[in-house]
Amino acid sequence: MRPFHRRPRVQAVVGDGFLAAEAPALQTSIVAALDTHERTAGRPMRVELHVERGAGTRLVLSLRNIDVGFVPPDEVPLLAAQIPAGKAVVVVPGVVHRSGDLWRVWVGEGPADGVFPAAPEGLDTLPVPEPSIAGIPLKMLGRTDREV
Repeated sequence: MRPFHRRPRVQAVVGDGFLAAEAPALQTSIVAALDTHERTAGRPMRVELHVERGAGTRLVLSLRNIDVGFVPPDEVPLLAAQIPAGKAVVVVPGVVHRSGDLWRVWVGEGPADGVFPAAPEGLDTLPVPEPSIAGIPLKMLGRTDREV
C-alpha cells in the first residue's frame, strides 16, 4: 500500500435523479457539510456525493465526509449494482437546495426545468432529533434539580 494513495473513483449513473431520504433528521449534518458562502447563497449548489454501503441493504450518501442522506429503497438496486467490490469510491453528481425550511439533497444533475419536486410521502421516516448541546437535550438544560 502506498501512503497518501487516493482510491480510484467510479462515476455512477443515476438516470433522471431523485431526492435523498431523511433530510429532516439530517439537517445538522447537511448544514455542517456546507460552508458559510454556500449556506447564504440562496441558490442550489452543485456538489459531488459519495455513495457507500450502510447497514443491511441501505446506501449512504456523503458530502465532504459527512453523511447527508440515504438512497431511497426504490433507487437502491440501480446504485448497488454499480458499487465495485474493491475499494473504489463511487461518486454521483448532486445538488443541495432549500425546500421550504429544509435543506434537501438531490442526487443527479438536477431537474431540467430547475424546479425540484416535493418530497414524496414516506421518503423521510427517521424522527427529527431534539436540539442538544454535547448530547444533552436543550429542554433538560433549563431544569433545576427540583424539577427532575
